[in-house]
Amino acid sequence: NTYLGGLVIVNLKNYSLTGKTALITGGAGMLGIQHAAAILETDGSVVITDLKQSDLDKASEILSEKFSKSKIHLYPMDVTDEKSIQATLDILSRNNIRVDILINNAAIDPKVNADSGILESSRLEHFELKQWNLQVNVGLTGAFLCSKHFGSAMAQDGQGGVILNISSDLSVISPDQRLYRRDGIENHLQPVKPVTYSVIKSGLIGLTKYLATYWADKGVRCNALSPGGIYSGQGEDFVSKLTSLIPISRMALADEYRSSIQYLCSDASSYMNGQNVVVDGGRSVW
Repeated sequence: NTYLGGLVIVNLKNYSLTGKTALITGGAGMLGIQHAAAILETDGSVVITDLKQSDLDKASEILSEKFSKSKIHLYPMDVTDEKSIQATLDILSRNNIRVDILINNAAIDPKVNADSGILESSRLEHFELKQWNLQVNVGLTGAFLCSKHFGSAMAQDGQGGVILNISSDLSVISPDQRLYRRDGIENHLQPVKPVTYSVIKSGLIGLTKYLATYWADKGVRCNALSPGGIYSGQGEDFVSKLTSLIPISRMALADEYRSSIQYLCSDASSYMNGQNVVVDGGRSVW
C-alpha cells in the first residue's frame, strides 16, 4: 500500500499469488476445487491432494478447462497417515515445489438425510466411537499433522508462509437440529448433525490461534475461514428452513468463497493472523 494525501492507495498486486504454490487437502471435493480455482485465478499454482487418484484426475479435468495444467499438481495423500504426509513433502522437495500456502480443507461432512442410514446413529446417545475417531482423525488430527510437516518446512527455510484452516459457521454457533427434523419420525429417532462436526470445526479455531503465535517470528501466519452452507441441490424443505435463518435469505453459491481464499492466502491480509473469518450471509449474528 502507498499513501497519497492522507489516503491509503490499495495495491491490488498484493492479491497476486504469482510464484506461490498452495497445497490443498481434500482438494478433489466440491470446496477443494473452488479453493484451487481461487489460487489459480490469482496466478498461483496448486498441489491438490486427496485419497484417490481417480478423484484427483476428475478435479484436474474440471480445473484445466479454465486454467493451465502446468500449474496443477496432483498427489494422493492420506491426512491421517503421517508417513503419507512426509512422503508427499519429500517428493515435492525433490521436484523443487515449495509449499507456500497450506489449506487444511480435508473433512468428513456427514450429510443428514433419510437415505444415508444415519438417522438414529447420528444422535449423540447412539454415536459410535469408531465414527468419532474417523471423523476427528480426518478433520482435526489431519490438519494438525499437515501443519506439523508443511508448516515446519515453511518456518525452517526462512521464507515463511500461510496456513489456512477451513472451518465452518458451526465453529461459532451450534447446529440447529430443527433443520433436519423429519415428519413421521419419533423424537428419539430424529436425525441430527453429529457431534463430531461442531467439535472438529471448533477445534480448528483453537489450532488456528495456536499456530498463529507458534511460528509468527518465522513469517508463518495462520487464519481460519468459516463458510456458511453452500447450495448444492438440497431438498426444498431444508433450503427453506435454512434460508429463513440467514439475513440475506439464501445459501451461498459454491464460488462465493473464492475471494475470501484469495485475501487470506495473499499479502492482502499480511497483518491478519490468528483470526476466524466467518462468511455466512449473517446467520451467526441474527
